[in-house]
Amino acid sequence: MKNFNLKKSFLESSFLRVINIIKKNPQIYLYTITLDFIFLALVIFLGKYLGSFIPADPQQLFGFFKTTTNLLLFAIIYPVVYYLFIILIYSTIKLSILKLISQSCQKSKFSFKGIWKFYKLNILVFLDFLLIAVILATFLFLILDRTFLTYVALVLSIPFLFFIYSILNIGHTLFIKEEKKLIKTSFKIAFKRINKYGMFIVWDAFLILLYLLFYNLIHLLFRVLIFSNQELLAKFGSVYLTTFNIISIIFVYMVLAFNRIYFFERINKNVLQ
Repeated sequence: MKNFNLKKSFLESSFLRVINIIKKNPQIYLYTITLDFIFLALVIFLGKYLGSFIPADPQQLFGFFKTTTNLLLFAIIYPVVYYLFIILIYSTIKLSILKLISQSCQKSKFSFKGIWKFYKLNILVFLDFLLIAVILATFLFLILDRTFLTYVALVLSIPFLFFIYSILNIGHTLFIKEEKKLIKTSFKIAFKRINKYGMFIVWDAFLILLYLLFYNLIHLLFRVLIFSNQELLAKFGSVYLTTFNIISIIFVYMVLAFNRIYFFERINKNVLQ
């Protein structure tokens, strides 16, 4: 009886519903992953390109700006402008991903309508996260001994990152579903409706365990059949590690793409009420 109930629960689970959505529209799922990689590539390129204009040597840097005031202004303005631009790129790509997900779950037309509103939402959300992180870090710094500060910070970072990730995905889902009071509603759902959306962390753990099992089995086979030969290990070892690192990154993005569809599927009228 228990096995039957377990099977029935799995067949009716949000995990399987998301998998079915992906199976119906695999190309859209792959498009969202591709857009993720485009964003990653743009961030890396911009970081290296803009960084190439900034002298690494402190004396050269000071000579470039002439005065301490100019250097201080640059140190304040440059990060702000840089991250605002990165958030703009992120917002453009993320809105594209959300529109694709919306198309995979329901009939809708693709457009960039509301991009500036979405950009503003992301700026406000990131500022909220930054403010909360600064307040929390300052509070811990003031009340805790330095010996325990690192350990406590690591423990608290787990729920903190969970809620950051959840609020961001909830807010984006609410935006694409044209709900109002996005930030307030996102925080409310994140803290009061964990039972409605929190299973994503279980499914993520399940997928990661499957991947680790697959990874270790393949690694064991390679080590026994191929890399027991030192000559082959020296010749192909680095290629093998690079390949698996790339596969691991792709897998992470596949899980992130799964989560976005999960949140879109889970955040419905029942959750909002």
